[in-house]
Amino acid sequence: MQATGGCQCGQVRYVLAGESLMIYACHCHDCQRRTGSAFSEGMLIAAEQLALEGELTSWQRIADSGVEKTRHSCASCGNIMYGTAANMPGLMLLQAGTLDDTRAVQPDVHIWLQSAQQWVAVQPGVPGWQTQPDDMADMLRAAQAYRQSLA
Repeated sequence: MQATGGCQCGQVRYVLAGESLMIYACHCHDCQRRTGSAFSEGMLIAAEQLALEGELTSWQRIADSGVEKTRHSCASCGNIMYGTAANMPGLMLLQAGTLDDTRAVQPDVHIWLQSAQQWVAVQPGVPGWQTQPDDMADMLRAAQAYRQSLA
């Protein structure tokens, strides 16, 4: 699989080679504020899968878990492209909405459901957590099992 994407102004473009390890929807208040929407949709990928062109800026924050997270945005329009976390070397969290074609993007898991908007309907059978899972590996296993159940 190969997909392309980019920022709103077109200054940043990328090619994603291969399939994501998982797609998640995060309903936490931080993601709602950051996206200006009901949730954020991200794709966990290996860093070597992404070939990106264009100038980025970045900023860091410490998550509630104590982990340092970095967001990478287009230097021109500010569109967040992906994030990284100190506890996940070699992995990136690509913003799914930056894909040129988002029609096939569907969450494998949902997190922070305790702060989900009341009108958001989670598809039956999709794994979910009320907050952040203690172990990211549990979330990844659940996502992969869900994908297999659809095959």
